[in-house]
Amino acid sequence: MHITNKNNLPEPIYRAVLHNSYTGNPDKFFASVTGLLKGVKQFVLEKRYQEELEEDASDRIWSLMGSAMHTVLERSVDKEDEDILAEKRFSAVVDGEILSGGIDLYENETIYDFKFTSVFSYTNSTRLAEWTKQLNMYAYLYRKCGFTVQSLKILAIYRDWQKSRYLCKRPDELYPKQVEEIDIPLWDMAETEAYIKQRFALIKEALELPDDMIEPCTFEERWEEEPRYAIMKPGNQRATKVFTDKDEAESYLNNMKDKDSFMLEHRQGLPRKCQEYCPVSVYCSYAKSRGLLQAG
Repeated sequence: MHITNKNNLPEPIYRAVLHNSYTGNPDKFFASVTGLLKGVKQFVLEKRYQEELEEDASDRIWSLMGSAMHTVLERSVDKEDEDILAEKRFSAVVDGEILSGGIDLYENETIYDFKFTSVFSYTNSTRLAEWTKQLNMYAYLYRKCGFTVQSLKILAIYRDWQKSRYLCKRPDELYPKQVEEIDIPLWDMAETEAYIKQRFALIKEALELPDDMIEPCTFEERWEEEPRYAIMKPGNQRATKVFTDKDEAESYLNNMKDKDSFMLEHRQGLPRKCQEYCPVSVYCSYAKSRGLLQAG
């Protein structure tokens, strides 16, 4: 992966980005925990085109800020306390392959993962499901290495949090506190191992296929928004009402007194990861078919 500076970040920031990325030694393990969270197609294409990939440093600013937060939090840990571990990596053999992963903090038999994230992730079920898989794989590695794990927690710090939005939110509105502690359900070892084996099997199968024959990432892995159905008046840019269910939208339109003056517009959901965050979209047949090429 080549980190470019096409947007001309100041040299100190660009230098910090270059030194911030953990790549580990992929020759020593089959996959990392974060690697397994990617779609199979993304995982394989990244492996195949690693030397050709490019990403601009400006796209890693939030990652840099997150790393700075991790550094400060790590300094608060008493390194003399053997019951507390920070930024520690472990690995385990599963189905003959090595899985590697590192957690942010292990304390009081709890695994914590710090997320410097957006408010959008607070209400996004896909991100919560992804975090659940991530932390349970960390728990699996720690248990394999002899540690007791009783609970899992996300400590989410919302980078785009607004105090005014929080104070003025409606009673039925989901808007987080600036920092949220989110409990993650803990799987048993058998369930987690079955998940890891399944992911390994899918990746191994895909590695034998040409690029365009690999199944696209799933709806959830693409962070794809649900399609919307908008009641529109021709000539207006804003919708009168928007639905996620087509039948509800059609029923609403048919019951409008002046329904002949309106139309139903189908708005296809966009796969946000493909569009904005996937480094291999330029090699992906699915992204090409959707016109979502993300240049490095």
